[in-house]
Amino acid sequence: MFGQTRLSDVFGIRPNVNPRSYVDRGGLDEKLRYLLGAGRHVVVHGDSKQGKSWLRARLLNTDDVIVVQCQPGTDPEQIIRQALGALNIRCEIKRKTVGTYEGTMEFSGSGDLGVKILTKLGIAAKIAGKAARQNELESQPLGQTPADLGWVSRVLLASEKTLVVEDFHYVSEENRREAAYLFKALGDYGVFPVVIGVWPTDHLLAYYNGDLEGRVEDIHLTWSDADLDQVLKVGNRELAISMTESLRRTLVLDAYNNVGLLQRLAESLCREEGIFGKRSDAPFLTPGASLDRARLAVAESMGGRFELFIDSFVRGLRRLNQGLEIYKHVLRAVSEADDADLRPGLAQADLLDRVNSTAPAPIRSADLTQALHRIDRLQSKIGVKPVVLMYNRASRRLFVVDQSFLFYRRFSGTEWPWLATDFDPTNDLAANDPLDLES
Repeated sequence: MFGQTRLSDVFGIRPNVNPRSYVDRGGLDEKLRYLLGAGRHVVVHGDSKQGKSWLRARLLNTDDVIVVQCQPGTDPEQIIRQALGALNIRCEIKRKTVGTYEGTMEFSGSGDLGVKILTKLGIAAKIAGKAARQNELESQPLGQTPADLGWVSRVLLASEKTLVVEDFHYVSEENRREAAYLFKALGDYGVFPVVIGVWPTDHLLAYYNGDLEGRVEDIHLTWSDADLDQVLKVGNRELAISMTESLRRTLVLDAYNNVGLLQRLAESLCREEGIFGKRSDAPFLTPGASLDRARLAVAESMGGRFELFIDSFVRGLRRLNQGLEIYKHVLRAVSEADDADLRPGLAQADLLDRVNSTAPAPIRSADLTQALHRIDRLQSKIGVKPVVLMYNRASRRLFVVDQSFLFYRRFSGTEWPWLATDFDPTNDLAANDPLDLES
């Protein structure tokens, strides 16, 4: 080994952009750069671990963004509070009607950013008398003017930062609709958030608010086989190693068009081959026992997450007062479906046929629809993060949005409990530990 390049600098999952194996597929870097100045909302979406945050971070430095991290239960008021809180602005906000808010804001900033915002807002700063505190600003209210979206927008614009709303998929159906109205109103004042999340189809915001039609640009992150092969080629050059075309093709197929999974597989394979950094002997890798061990190692590393998914989902079923049978058969249908059927999403009509092929009594289409509408909420309630299954109301399809599920199912050898002939959960926990999907 020579040089400073380590395996972890090239392959694997890491929070920051890894330029040593980064591939700008389809010119997305330049597209996003253009859209950030085009006066439109930008939505970056796709399956889990597809490089959404990496793409954003390539174009927007940490100092240039205000990041709002959504959680289950996040509502539009919290989005506003978090955004202003990042600028040291305390606010009390409440919603009056759809798209309108009222409240008060108080600024308690310091340093150059605080001075810049106050100056742009035309508010005089009170400079503390002591030299040691020369650059601090005392807290002062922005008048007692209602903190409507005009005020909010003026503050965000004065900060000269881009508002980024991460993990928007955790926002509930009702709050997504309200948030879509919030984003539209902010856009009217010249603030265009970048919204990032896990969902499989375009036009999500316009679905919840038709006024956003033509005002939102979707970047759906998908990876072609050629894109993923390029990731391997770039990484190989950095490590001074070679992989046969057959090996690269196998890794790409195993990754299910998911760049995060490909990165994990490539790192695991190199470790099995004893490659931990840039090599001077230019090793030549081919398919073999090391690939089998790498697959198993990655599958085993997923075990904790998917065993928790199994346990939590089954326990969640036991906590439901009703709807138990529907979810049981939905899970069974997903588990038994071929990869080729799952990747474009299971159409609801097809899913109903699959469900009724195993259900002892016919399940009505209306009951299945209700269950699918709540399937993301069920996963949120039982702590499945990131979500594995997502239902798209517009296309009426159920998607597997974490491709690791398909890989784990294929290589782990785990027996899913709903595939076992004796799997028959009851709602014995509903009385003392109920799960309310309506709240």
